[in-house]
Amino acid sequence: MTDAQLYETLRKIQEPLGYFFNRKRDKVFDLLNALLFNRSRYGYMCCPCRLASGNREWDRDIICPCSYREEDVREYGRCY
Repeated sequence: MTDAQLYETLRKIQEPLGYFFNRKRDKVFDLLNALLFNRSRYGYMCCPCRLASGNREWDRDIICPCSYREEDVREYGRCY
């Protein structure tokens, strides 16, 4: 999967839920590339903003979309 494919997939899933990508597309694609890198490294797309252990069970809370997203969006207007 490419970063553009991931963008479209996530956009279609998240926009109906009220979540939208940042307008700074270069930043968005940096994060999408980091998610894809983490998927190739760990086998799952853990949040690039958090430290992953490499153990899927331990990292369940930081698999994108992570458990902290809603709270971060409420507090900061965006995820961490």
